[in-house]
Amino acid sequence: MEEIFRELHDAYTNSAEGQRSCMVCLTSIKNARRIIDSELSLRQILECAGVPQSFAGYVSIGLNLCKYVDVKEEFR
Repeated sequence: MEEIFRELHDAYTNSAEGQRSCMVCLTSIKNARRIIDSELSLRQILECAGVPQSFAGYVSIGLNLCKYVDVKEEFR
């Protein structure tokens, strides 16, 4: 989970302000299975990642979209 926390943190902090929500959502799609299997709440995940709670909706969107998206091997 530490890797996912780091990826979410990087998606939030290393993106342009207008791209943060998209990057958090994409990171959630990429890591959806591990996030769901962790049984942590979105609040806990965002807290550990250092991402504001206001981004919980974008993580949730990513988790819901993951079943419709195939992540390319180069982005895994």
